[in-house]
Amino acid sequence: MDEFEKFFADDGFFSIEADLMDLKEETRIQNIIQKLYIYDNNPQELTKIYTDVLEDDNVAFILLKISQDMIFKKHFPEFYVVNEYGENLFNCQQNSPYHKYDVFKHIVTSIENVGNPQIPVGDWQKKLLKWTMFLHDIGKPYVKVIQSDGKDSFANHDEKSVELATGILNRFYFNDEEKNIILTLIKYHDKYLNEGEITYDNMKFLAGKLGNNKELFYLLMDVKDSDAKAKSVEVYNKYKLVKSKYIEFINTYFAYSVEKEVSVDVENEQVQSANAENKSPVINEKMTQEEMKHLIEDIISKRKILPLYQPIIDLKHKSVYGYETFTKIESSKKVDIMELFSYAKDIGRYEKMQQTLLVNGIDDFSSILSKESDFIFVNSDLESYNKYINKPRLYDYMAKNKVVLEFHNYDKKDINNLKDTIDTIHKNRGLVALDNFGLGSLSIDDLNVLDIDYIVPDRSFVVDIVNDNEKRKYINELVTYSISRDIKMIAIGVENLETLQLLNEIGVRYVQGYYFGVPNNVIDMINDKLKVSLTNDLENII
Repeated sequence: MDEFEKFFADDGFFSIEADLMDLKEETRIQNIIQKLYIYDNNPQELTKIYTDVLEDDNVAFILLKISQDMIFKKHFPEFYVVNEYGENLFNCQQNSPYHKYDVFKHIVTSIENVGNPQIPVGDWQKKLLKWTMFLHDIGKPYVKVIQSDGKDSFANHDEKSVELATGILNRFYFNDEEKNIILTLIKYHDKYLNEGEITYDNMKFLAGKLGNNKELFYLLMDVKDSDAKAKSVEVYNKYKLVKSKYIEFINTYFAYSVEKEVSVDVENEQVQSANAENKSPVINEKMTQEEMKHLIEDIISKRKILPLYQPIIDLKHKSVYGYETFTKIESSKKVDIMELFSYAKDIGRYEKMQQTLLVNGIDDFSSILSKESDFIFVNSDLESYNKYINKPRLYDYMAKNKVVLEFHNYDKKDINNLKDTIDTIHKNRGLVALDNFGLGSLSIDDLNVLDIDYIVPDRSFVVDIVNDNEKRKYINELVTYSISRDIKMIAIGVENLETLQLLNEIGVRYVQGYYFGVPNNVIDMINDKLKVSLTNDLENII
């Protein structure tokens, strides 16, 4: 057994030694090395070959073998630089309570772990994740310091890894967007891992670095998760507590829109005002806490808020099935909705504000004579709903209208409470939808104990579904499950005809999105805009 194989024989890292490896596998690895020589001067082909290696089920052993060849050393010379302790990437020890492997073992273990995030990823995202883990700790041998107590320190290894990874990615075939994403994930993979660091400001900072893109935020979470799994058991157990806070932040931060002009439309999709002619000039001055306090009280008193409605379309009958209600918060200053909610929690007014937003949409809808549908979908934080004191008032609404409560911010730990809440709502003739489904810890199997009426998968599963096989598989799985359980599934985020056509082909019946019109405070105006789609576009695909 040679020097490299000894590193991987420890801790049962491999189930077989090299001399017992299947001949077919040995031949396959030799073919990979041969291809690396053939395409030595072709960055595009080299990138594809190494991507295939990183995505291989046997990635650890393949990397072990090819790393001993000169061609690999040519492509990744940074890995072989020896530090003052006589170590390079392959034999750099991590004498620390946070680690159970040396650096290279840790890297290959994290590569194996990555690619199973909270939301399905396509081939492009998986490629980015695998390369991120491949390069995320390559700076450690360069910055290693053995402290006086004998423990190893790797301060600023993330910055050094970014520096080295930049040179590597420039030698391979990555566009600017891919390089930027990989380097950003590497830079922040080790940041904010303690419970006390999971603050609103820190999480918003990370979201901003990722362009406020929810899918990229989930990729960063997967990177952190994979990295933690490859460390000590204690580290991963602590990270699981932090992970729940990350999910809570994502479910809240991305559940509400960033302000559009001088107002904020509150809901699970980013909403824009349909009345462009009524928009005021943008005012960027930030609100003070005193001003936020007054705005919160205005909202609770049902001032400065305007209900908006967006139709949910029944593709089978080519008609409006129901309306989801949104709330537009009006202000003369720039409103950061997450900061407003965070401050409302600080002053103990968050629950009351959520409850006001819940009943306001139903109140307004009750006064509207809708010719198309009397189904009203209203979004609610699960905890805020359960704390709402005046339940009889809600039950009265349910008796008069077809009210569907769309719950968000639920989790697997809430499943018994959620079940009791759903049962009570059903007894009072209300209906229940699980919004943002697919995020957090609640899985399809968990639905078997819940008597829900609607599944609303998070809009990230629908966005770009035309180009993403994994998302199509997941939505198709939800369609199959919902049919078997007699549950209605509503696909939100439909913004173009191609998406609508694909959803229809895989059996989705209920859809919602900008393709049918942005939310509006006058239902008849929305219906007028839908006539063309309902009579022309849908006729062509159904």
